[in-house]
Amino acid sequence: MRRIERRVAATPPGTTKRDDDEGARELTSSSYVARNSQKGHFAFSSSRAAVLACCVWLCSLMGESFPSLARLRLLAVLVLVFALLCRVHVFLLAGACALAGIAGGASAWNVPIARATAECAGVAVLRTDPQPQFSGIRAVLELDGRRYIAQSYGTAGRRLAQRSAGESVVLRGTCSPLQGNFVRADRVRHIVGRLSVDFVSESFGEGNAVLRAANRMRNSMNDGVAPMSHDTQSLFMGLVVGDDRLQPRDMVQRFRNSGLSHLCAASGQNVAYLLALASPVLKRRSPRMRWVITLCIIGWFVVLTRGEPSVLRAGWMAAAVATNSLRRSPMNARTVLSLSVVCLLLIDPMLAWSIGFALSVGATAGLAWLSAPLGRMVGGRGVLASTLAAQMGTMPVSLAVFGSVPAVSLVANPLALPVAGAVMTVGLPLSLLASAVPAVKGPVSWGLSLLVGWVDTVARVASVLSPDGALNVALWMVVVVWVAARWNRVRRLTSVAG
Repeated sequence: MRRIERRVAATPPGTTKRDDDEGARELTSSSYVARNSQKGHFAFSSSRAAVLACCVWLCSLMGESFPSLARLRLLAVLVLVFALLCRVHVFLLAGACALAGIAGGASAWNVPIARATAECAGVAVLRTDPQPQFSGIRAVLELDGRRYIAQSYGTAGRRLAQRSAGESVVLRGTCSPLQGNFVRADRVRHIVGRLSVDFVSESFGEGNAVLRAANRMRNSMNDGVAPMSHDTQSLFMGLVVGDDRLQPRDMVQRFRNSGLSHLCAASGQNVAYLLALASPVLKRRSPRMRWVITLCIIGWFVVLTRGEPSVLRAGWMAAAVATNSLRRSPMNARTVLSLSVVCLLLIDPMLAWSIGFALSVGATAGLAWLSAPLGRMVGGRGVLASTLAAQMGTMPVSLAVFGSVPAVSLVANPLALPVAGAVMTVGLPLSLLASAVPAVKGPVSWGLSLLVGWVDTVARVASVLSPDGALNVALWMVVVVWVAARWNRVRRLTSVAG
């Protein structure tokens, strides 16, 4: 595990469907504790880059209140790019970031939405994989360039359930305005209305070559582990590519209660393990070819995992690290994270309202800023220090949105992460091998089932033992006292040594 982590130390690991534990997914030990030079193309200090990221984020949130600035978005981005290229004073740069953030936020909320109920029909592209919900099928569809949250039943639902993200179908239904308790959450996902589907064609379009290849790979993975039980297979797909749609509710709940549901969503640790797996091939290539292959692997994984916010963040950071390595101008992880946040918010300002994105960035920031000092305090830079760092990074958002953070995760993660990491590393190639060579399906499924079963067992036991309410708070207080005691001890030893 340590050897793998050292190999990918400069490679950043990455809303899943379960946003409440999104941030905790960044627990790979050394993925963000890069010891690279502080120099970068713009010579940003990590603190200045962090200030710029916070400026863009806060101003993107404010943009909703200034709809008249939406038309200035392109101009504001050009001004920001000019300021970066000219290396203007940090205060002028912050002003350019503020303008770009406000204009971007205003533009994101200025998209027309469905205002009335009307019949609609045409060719729709699936933007998410269909998911069972109650007695129907739910998916996000794009019709006439606008995204709808679609619900279908009966024959239409069965036909829609057979499709995958990126494929297209001819449908007919009723479009209506957004309603209910999740209107704002839907808007953040660029959804403009609801679509009640009455008819779905049997024929379908497979999408472009990249999407076709990604869907076929996912189908091959499922085929390769077909001998697994339904629950084990659903957990396996969650661990490897973040596909947790078919997991039963009791499994979802126990992973939440144990603080392990981040494992069932694709993230930066998946990116890190994938690049570690590809490292023997990458080492034999020239720097430029290695950079091209790395970007292709990252882009492919983003498509394969459906481009969740955390994967976008992880992919962008990994691509930035690879690019800086090619240019021989490395940045430390803090600067890479901050500039990645700036770029992603400029591309999609709605990420500023995404809870999953906030938790992912918070966990990564905790790892980048707190992993090393916590490692010194608790005696090493292992999974415990990373777990503490990530939990501290996500705790403000988790407490504000969900009200609690399970203390049992500090024990569950060190027990589950190494085995989950093994599944993430070898699960994809082994399942594809089993699909291509049916004779090994049984042994491969049996071996992977043992690993997946261990992760599920840890979640099951931790869920049963997980305290709530005052007891959970008390346990966190014990952790705080213990860390403080360790910190005092480290300080005394340092002063004596000095």
